[in-house]
Amino acid sequence: MYLIADIGNTRMKLAVFDKSHNPIYFNVNSYNIRHILSALKEIKENYKINKVFYSSVCFDRNDIFVSSVEDVLKKDVYRVTHKDIKLKGNLYEPKDSVGIDRVLSTYASICFEGYNENERYASIVIDMGTATTISVMTSDLIFLGGMIMSGTKTSYKALSSRTSLPYYEMGPIDSIPNPLNTNIKDAIMSGAIYNTIGSVHYGVNETKKYIKEKYNLKSKIFLTGGISNLKLLKCKIYPYLVMQGTYFNMIDKKFGR
Repeated sequence: MYLIADIGNTRMKLAVFDKSHNPIYFNVNSYNIRHILSALKEIKENYKINKVFYSSVCFDRNDIFVSSVEDVLKKDVYRVTHKDIKLKGNLYEPKDSVGIDRVLSTYASICFEGYNENERYASIVIDMGTATTISVMTSDLIFLGGMIMSGTKTSYKALSSRTSLPYYEMGPIDSIPNPLNTNIKDAIMSGAIYNTIGSVHYGVNETKKYIKEKYNLKSKIFLTGGISNLKLLKCKIYPYLVMQGTYFNMIDKKFGR
């Protein structure tokens, strides 16, 4: 079994993968060292971990995770970087300035779908977290780029900080809200969610159109993270850690790490 971690801007996500590639999730909703140690101790008590991988977009948190794993699991930790992902091309400049999470998720989506050189396509991955990102990679592994916009909760907090509107803690988003609201709390939260829905729909449609015009490719769309459970688009939905697990499982077999 192996443990993978996603070190994001606001939280850390953990998952244990068994030999059949089934994930068992352990969410760490803050970077409080006690929460991290508690999750790792639970993992140690219930699973035999052979290898540990992680990717990060928040580098100042890396040492916390690595030292915690070494203390609790007594395992070395391998950080996946841009050098591990063997792409045919990357149009970002500089190339390693694109978030590792965006490259990993698009790469892994192609691992899921497979590649036939006679049926080249573009993979569009929407990840909705602190930021909502739309990332594109061709099936022959050329990262084309994409866009970054505010996440649902991020834009909601910005609204309350720049206006006289009140702030309400936003919990898990598990359904599309009523568009007609009769109180300020529901109106603000509904607006934040519909803002994301509209942005994602328009952004994906424009991205598909551009890819068709510039590269003459069909697109396959994947949702991962955040409010992907709302099924905003007709596409395949894979949790981000499943995406990561696909890639980490591959390098585990290839390099024996």
